[in-house]
Amino acid sequence: MNDHSIALTQPPAGYADWLAELKARIHSAQQRATLAVNRELVLLYWQIGQHILTRQAAQGWGAKVIERLAHDLRNAFPEMKGFSRANLMYMRAFAEAWPDEQIVQQAVGQLPLPPPGSDLARESLKDPYLFDFLDVGKEADEREIESALVEHITQFLLELGAGFAFVGRQVLLDVGGDEFFIDLLFYHLKLRCYVVIELKTGKFKPEHLGQLGFYMTAVDKQIKHELDNATIGLLLCKSKNKVVAEYALGDKTQPMGIAEYKLVEALPENLKTNLPSIEQIERELQGDEA
Repeated sequence: MNDHSIALTQPPAGYADWLAELKARIHSAQQRATLAVNRELVLLYWQIGQHILTRQAAQGWGAKVIERLAHDLRNAFPEMKGFSRANLMYMRAFAEAWPDEQIVQQAVGQLPLPPPGSDLARESLKDPYLFDFLDVGKEADEREIESALVEHITQFLLELGAGFAFVGRQVLLDVGGDEFFIDLLFYHLKLRCYVVIELKTGKFKPEHLGQLGFYMTAVDKQIKHELDNATIGLLLCKSKNKVVAEYALGDKTQPMGIAEYKLVEALPENLKTNLPSIEQIERELQGDEA
């Protein structure tokens, strides 16, 4: 019996009330679990903030340690989005405003369970920080795929022996007070330039190129030395059955210094001997998928 025929079948007497009761129980259990995890998350954030305060006071560490901690925590937990420098500063301020842990625990423990049908209840189940903390949800598989892709492409480029030097993963860019994160950043010793790598686990979309170009411009303005050459971008899109890899090259001939980024089907002659070809990258990742 398929789903359509089941939908047309009249349910037995009392089934509707029973189903409504079960749905209410499920919603209630979801909310209790969500609230419990949120309590743990709030306490964790307070504890991190308190540790920052204590270490700074005892060791005389300055504000730079928060930036270093954010970098190291993002490297250790790349799937979590709650460890930016700004968030760590909020945690520090939270602990500074509420210095007594027992009071914080009591306050968190008294948070009500919102009614299952309320807006707050629905939104709390969508909390991205909660899903990151639990490492569950529909994005978990995508994060695993992306993490595996990061590891593979990093190893592949370093083993080429063509001059790639690993700089970092989830590299922070602060642009006008907003934080952005580069998936992978390399420096090419022979070409004397940075190589930004942006990874997507789905099909190519035009906005992906715009994002890559934005990162390339930011690296040129914030990280690149004046003697370095213009940054090169590599866009990798990996859907279920296909890998699309393309380089984006900066055109510095535009007036007013505005860079125009374009995808290229083949590398310029002066780059072919130093960078892997698009076909080579696609073969490597297709073989990994198989």
